Parts: sequence; C-alpha cells; structure tokens
Amino acid sequence: MSRICKKKPAVCTDEPLSNSTICQKIALLIDILSTSYGPTGRLKQIHNNVGGHVLTTSTSTVLLKRLELSEPILKLISTSIQHHTTRYSDCGLFMGIFTLRLVESTQKLGLRNVAALSKVYMHLLEECNLYLKGDSCICKVRVDFTSCDSLVALATSMLTSKPACMLNSREKQHIGSLITQAFLYSIPCNSTGVTCFGRTVTIAIESQSVSDAAVFPGLLVDVPEMLQPADLKRLGSGPFKVVLFSTSLAGDISEVGDLALEVYGGVDPDFEVLQQLLRLGRHVVKNKASLFACQKVIHPVLQQYFREHGVIVIERLGLGLMEPFEQITGAQAVASLCSPVPPEAYGLIKGFSFQSCGSRELLQLLPCKDFPFSTMVLCHRNETMLEELKMTCQRAEHVLRLTLREPYALLGGGCTETLLATHITHMTQSMVAKTATSLGVSHSEFLMAAEVFCSSLRAVTLSLEHDGQDCLIDLTYAHRWVPDMDLHNSVKRACGCGLVEDRSNLEKTPLNTAYHTFCPVSLENTDNQPKILDSFSAKLSALNVAVEIANLVLDVKYIIRDVN
Repeated sequence: MSRICKKKPAVCTDEPLSNSTICQKIALLIDILSTSYGPTGRLKQIHNNVGGHVLTTSTSTVLLKRLELSEPILKLISTSIQHHTTRYSDCGLFMGIFTLRLVESTQKLGLRNVAALSKVYMHLLEECNLYLKGDSCICKVRVDFTSCDSLVALATSMLTSKPACMLNSREKQHIGSLITQAFLYSIPCNSTGVTCFGRTVTIAIESQSVSDAAVFPGLLVDVPEMLQPADLKRLGSGPFKVVLFSTSLAGDISEVGDLALEVYGGVDPDFEVLQQLLRLGRHVVKNKASLFACQKVIHPVLQQYFREHGVIVIERLGLGLMEPFEQITGAQAVASLCSPVPPEAYGLIKGFSFQSCGSRELLQLLPCKDFPFSTMVLCHRNETMLEELKMTCQRAEHVLRLTLREPYALLGGGCTETLLATHITHMTQSMVAKTATSLGVSHSEFLMAAEVFCSSLRAVTLSLEHDGQDCLIDLTYAHRWVPDMDLHNSVKRACGCGLVEDRSNLEKTPLNTAYHTFCPVSLENTDNQPKILDSFSAKLSALNVAVEIANLVLDVKYIIRDVN
C-alpha cells in the first residue's frame, strides 16, 4: 500500500547547547527545581488545561513525573533523577540542580574542549568519593544504632525539607519518631541466614490532627460491620485460623466473566450460586476458621451464616492489602469457589484487638510468628498535605533502611556542599600543576573546570535561600550560615546543620563572593550533635550520577528527531 503522505526527513539539531531555545528551557528547569529546594522552598501547582486534580508539591519525583518535557536532553536528566529517587528515595532536587548548573556553567564558558573539562570533572568526582568515604571526612557522622537520636534526626530532616507537609516543629518531631519506630519494627530479631526486611503498611486518615498519627505492630484493617468487642472475647485465645479469597463472593452471575452459561429448564442460576456459597461456608466452618477475608464483596446471606457460627468476616479488603494480609497470616489467596479450600491455603494469626485512631475504629491483626510487620496510621488536615506526608514518610523509612548498609549520614542544611566545595578548591590549588599534567589538560582549563564544579556545588547551597537573604560561609569550618536579622535575639545561633555554634571571632563571608582558599577545620571538644542530616548513600549516588549525566549531556553533538 502506497503512503498517503510523503515521508519527512529527520530534523537534526547541531550543537544543541548552543541553541538559545534549549538553553532557555534548561534555565527554566533550573529555576523550577531551585525554587523548590529546602524547608522554605516554594510549592508548585500542576494541573491540566481541562480541569481535574490539582497537584501541590515541591518533591522532585512528583514534579518531574507530571512535567511534559519536549527536549531530549531534559528528558534524559529527568529520567536519571527519577531512577535515582526510585532507588534511594532522596536527594533528587540536589542531583537535578547540580547537574543542570554544571551543564549551564560549562556552556556559558564557551569552551571548545569539552572533553578536557569532562576529564577534570570525573577526576574531581573521584576526589569527592575518596574524601567522603575516607576516615578524614569531616562532613559525615556515624549513625549510632544504640540510640535513636541520629535516626530521628535523619527522618525529621526529610520532613523539614518538604514544606507541602505543612508540619510545625512539634509535629515533625512526632512523625519523625513514628518513622523511626516503624523502621525498627521492620528489622527482624534473632534471624539466622539470609535476613529480609519486614513491612510497613501506611493508612492515611484525612481531617484528623497530626498528633493522632501512630504506629501499631501487625496489620490494621477497617472494622467489619456489626463486629463488637464481645465477639472477639467469645473467640478466646489464639492462634486463629484464617482463610482469604481474591475472587468476588457476591453471588452475581456477571462475575463469572466472558463465558457461555448453559442453564437447564427449571434451574434458578442465582439460587444455585448461593447454594455453592453456603457449601463453601459450611466447609470453612467445619475446618474451624475464625476469620474469613475477601478482596471483594461477600454475599449478605454468606456473611450472616458466618456470624451465626462465630466467624469474623472482612470484605472489600482491596488489592493493596492482599499481599500484606498474605504475609502476616501465611494464608494463600483462593481464586475459585468451585472447590473446597485446600489445607495449605489456611493461615494463622495470633490475635485481634480494636484500635482507635482519632474518630476511626480499626481492627488490629497480630502475626502468629515473630514477623516484623507494622502499620503506620498518618493523619492530616486535608488531602493535599496528607498525600505529601504519606509519600515523605515512606521515603524516609527507606532512607533509614539504607543506613544499615552504610551507617553514615552527611551534614544537612547546605553544610556538606560548602565543606566539599572548600575542600576541593583547596586541594586543586595545591596540586594544580601535577594534576593538570596527568590529565593532559592545560593549567587554565583545569582551574576553570574546578571553579565550575565547586561553584555548581555552592549553587545548590544558595538554592536553600528563597527570601532574599545572603548565604554565608565561615572561614574556619566552612559551614553554611544565614545572617541573623534579629540583633536582640539571645538564643545562640548555629550553622545550617546545627553542629557549629556562632561566636564573635568566627569570620564569615557571603558564599557567592570571592574569598581566600583554606582547609576546613574539624570541630573538636564539643558535645553538639547536628540537627539536620542528609542520607549518605542517597547524596553520594546523586553526586556521582549528576556528574556522569552532565558529562554525557555536554558530549552531545547532534539531536536527531524523527518527525513522522
């Protein structure tokens, strides 16, 4: 068959980073990510042009999923950020800002020998990795598992960086403690061989106070209709037998799917289906099951039969709770009601209890074995805040799990970036001749690349300030500071991470101005603990991927589009 339209040739864009339209789009994405960064980041609202749900957030993953990017270069950067946050749950905005600043600053220099700069960037990245992983690094702290303080600080720091959660300091501390509690519940005790993490299920309750949020061992589900505390007492002590169905037990003929049914004369299909359901019920009661659960609807007659025989009925469990229910009970979901429930499909639970969360009553199912399983009940004043809080809590718990692999955290509040930039600047100044020669670049190219690298790191720190105030750096410890506008404030000021206290002889200078190079000094003889922490694993990965993606983008010579 001949083509209706003649095939169009591909469109080729030469030197895309020299294209003013692409550069404008890079600058716009930098502005979107930079203005979202940190505790005072500005929220973004995303909606389509035909109405529907309005999304309010400052989280990189949510933003980038909903942004329609037309340029392949920006799509590459966005996809890389999303892949990073899928694996590490944090530092997406850091990675995005650092990547784009590296690309933009290099492009503005107009240097032709991009390959030379890329070589220097990779060398500086290697130095960053050696420093951050080494024992002499002064911007990381060891996570102490004998105390919950550093874990709570890490969780609370993630909540602080998400302004759409709309939490005050007391609420942040409360939720941070709950995240840590859920994380500790998920760690298996006395396990041998291969150890697997447990699970935390999150339930969100709208229009309730944040203070009503809590963590419970086991699984919480909605209380079945007509279930009373007296019904649980009549069951006695556990363990209790459990059966789970994944198919509908509503008794509707339409539930059989796209099948041809042959009905004989004088036969009532609805009656026959109900009889089959009752036969199933008698089989379950005969096998002494105490809990009958179903993902979908259960016929009222079958429910009444179970109640008359002291069986607790949970219907409309939902797809999201099927896997957790199977894990906590050991039951295997049955998908057909045409045959008896096999013995191996039954599960066990240790016991039941009622739990109140604000105005909502929930039924708690406790695991029979020592299985690390918990339910986090989150409450907030409206849907927007609750969605952001739920996602942040899930990501924060994942970040805490990463500390088991690498038990470190980095100083937050912009202090790691200023420390790292200062360290790299001091190191390159002292070894410029030797390093430039070994990399095969000129001294000027090496120094320019080092300045771009360090200024891009400092740009991330500068993105924390959104109210027109200067970011300062002290010339002793290289921590980030914000000017104190209240001269009569008697409270001792501290740096961005809260580790260094201010004093009269501590010299500071604006971060975005020139200052002499120096080697940051380690803080000694102090009992202070940092109040703001960042994930070591997440930030280290973000730093590496950012430089690699920036080098890849800088190396792009042509963009070829198929417009057919």
